This record gives sequence, C-alpha cells and structure tokens, in this order.
Amino acid sequence: MDRIRRNAGFTLVELMITVVLIGILGAIAIPNFLSYQAKSRRAEAFANVVAIATSELSFQAESDVFASTGAFPDWTPYGFLGTHKMAWDAASVAEYSQLGWQPEGEVAYSYEVNAGGSADCNTCTLCFTVTAHGNVDGDATAGAVMYVYPEETAGGLAECPSGMFGYGTPLRKGSATAKVYKEAAIYRAVGVGEF
Repeated sequence: MDRIRRNAGFTLVELMITVVLIGILGAIAIPNFLSYQAKSRRAEAFANVVAIATSELSFQAESDVFASTGAFPDWTPYGFLGTHKMAWDAASVAEYSQLGWQPEGEVAYSYEVNAGGSADCNTCTLCFTVTAHGNVDGDATAGAVMYVYPEETAGGLAECPSGMFGYGTPLRKGSATAKVYKEAAIYRAVGVGEF
C-alpha cells in the first residue's frame, strides 16, 4: 500500500488565527505596559518630594524658616514636560544647595518649593509645598506630585499653592473635598484622571 505523504505545515486559517490572537494580546499588553512605565516614572517624584520635604524640615529646624526654590531643572529647553529625562545641571545644584538635596542622575520631573512668606505664598509663614511637575505618560496634560506642609492658624490650616502652575492642595482619590497633607500625593483636578 502506498501511503499518501502529507506535507507538514500550517494552513492559512491556522496562521490567521495565530496572527489575530497575537494582535489581541498586544492590544491588551501594550497599554498596560505603558501605564506601568508611567507609574515607575511617577515613583521618582514620590520619593523625591518626600526627600525634599525632609530636607525642608531639617533646614527649618536650623534656620527657623523654610526655603523657596524655582522649578529645576529648567524644562523649557526641552520645549515641554514629557517622558524624557532631564539633566540635574549646575543651576539645579545651586538652587537646592541650601537644602542639601540632590537627586541621583537625571530626572523626569521639574521640582520646586513654594514656602511661606515668599511672593507666591503670603498666606502663612511656616508652611511649604513641594511640587514635582511632569508629564510622564506623554499625553497633552501635565500634572504634579505634591507634598503640602500646612501651618496651623487660629482659623484652621494655611497652605501654599504650587508656585509654577498654582495647583491647590491635592485631594484624596475619589473625593472632591478631602485634602492630602504631609504626604506625597498626585494633584488631581476634580473630574480629571491621573496624569
């Protein structure tokens, strides 16, 4: 008996099903991967605003005032805040030298401190707000990670806004009124998602 030899291989239908499955997996995986990348970049901001706030508290313990800084590194040469890293240049080192703080390597955010008694914050004398300005997901909306240290006054709490974009105090996720103090938090405008 002669046996019919069958050629080993894939049919066109099998190949098309495989391509469709890979496309579906890619459609699910790529957005999740991009979101994961943005969250990992955002982790830099959380760590750095807490470190700057700790440096502010140490500086205030020695000098009885908080220090204000401009937004450094200067992101304007890059044209926009985005997913790119920026060098912590000599101007940035000089701006933060009184606080004794410096990040390791390049940064994805521009950092600033708005302290009480400055031109941008005359609502209190012993308060400060550290803001990390960035756009780590690369969309059209810049956002911020903030650390707000308010001053207790007879009328309640006085706080400084973010200096560069004037962001108010961050709100707890899902709340339109619960403010976040003395911890790193994402600034969320009411009705706007994460940046």
